[in-house]
Amino acid sequence: MKNLLLAATALLAAPIAQASTLVVTEAADTVANNGRCSLREAITAANTGLPSGAAAGECGQGVAAPYDRIDVPAGDYRLERAGSGEDNNVNGDLDIRSANLELRGAGADVVTVRGDREERVFDVGTPAAPAGAHVTIVGMTIRNGNDTSGGGIRARAGWALRVADCGLSNNAAATAGGIDAAGGLEIDGCAFHANSATDATGNGGGALRYTGTSAALIRNTTFNANESATSASVVLINGPMTFNNVTLTENIADADFNGTGDGAIVANGDVAVSNSIIARNVDLSVAIGGPNNPDCVTSPGMLLSQGYNLIGNPGTSCTFIAGPGDQIGSAAAPLDPKLEPFAVYGGTVETQPPRADSPAIDAGNPAAPGAAPACEVDDARGIARPSGPRCDIGAVEINDRIFANGFELPAP
Repeated sequence: MKNLLLAATALLAAPIAQASTLVVTEAADTVANNGRCSLREAITAANTGLPSGAAAGECGQGVAAPYDRIDVPAGDYRLERAGSGEDNNVNGDLDIRSANLELRGAGADVVTVRGDREERVFDVGTPAAPAGAHVTIVGMTIRNGNDTSGGGIRARAGWALRVADCGLSNNAAATAGGIDAAGGLEIDGCAFHANSATDATGNGGGALRYTGTSAALIRNTTFNANESATSASVVLINGPMTFNNVTLTENIADADFNGTGDGAIVANGDVAVSNSIIARNVDLSVAIGGPNNPDCVTSPGMLLSQGYNLIGNPGTSCTFIAGPGDQIGSAAAPLDPKLEPFAVYGGTVETQPPRADSPAIDAGNPAAPGAAPACEVDDARGIARPSGPRCDIGAVEINDRIFANGFELPAP
């Protein structure tokens, strides 16, 4: 204990590098010495440690570097500087090269950064990662990106990525339509909707691909209506991963309907799953006589239950090691989680709350929320868990029990 106290004292006494926040003041995708700070200019200033121009009001003008945070107010930020294959943040996607940066939007319901199908939206990192490189993106919707991988975000090896309270929608790529992450990864309180992996011969990953070596963590997150032309309509997992309070439903594998591809989840690495819904996903291969694997495919990885999951139909190629409190359906009798349509039910991102008659209600881990595999302390909207005798399975905790008798649906 004495050594721990001495170490803590030393840390407190150590000098702390002062860093500064840049505030975006221009919604247009401009690079000009005009006394305004665009999102692109702010990222370049963070990358270089230099103001974006000499005029008062430029990003970083009068503010000491390093710049470790960029605040993005409400607005629609469209990437309009055409040009691909350029990695210095001049044109095309937004190239984040700062090894310690937080990009903080005012909320996914009021901040949209869109690629308009020209290129991916955010490109994080360089091939040679500095030690401890990490980037956080919070409170925005990232949409309409398009690239060979990671249509919304690509994070290179060695660059830890945290994405929180964000929406990722309508992004597309040959592989990994939403996010392609090769470093550490944490996703918290997000919604992935209508992202797609488009390569008819590729590995899929409609919403996400993870190829890092440390355990990725996904919690309080909803995956809805993502698709892959082949397998992994939601996530292609090539490294260790943990799900807690995740809702994953209505995603489509083999979207090109040619009999090749299956599984919302394809686990080539082991996945620990707790308090999560994986159900009502679609494998179109079955329509033309192929195998039916709508929810998951595992090889060589496995889905390792930490308990209290709802799995609709594991199919024929999913190794799922069941745990306490699991509810598991089958091809003959798929288990319906009975969820509301994908929409905003409070908070800043879309969710799919359980209906009053859902088997997910009060079916989560009975332990006090906190450390996994118990439920998360709050849900995707910031609602405290539990609101009933036990927490609900999935990303949303129903907090209005007035109509829980089934005569009327709970209020959002």
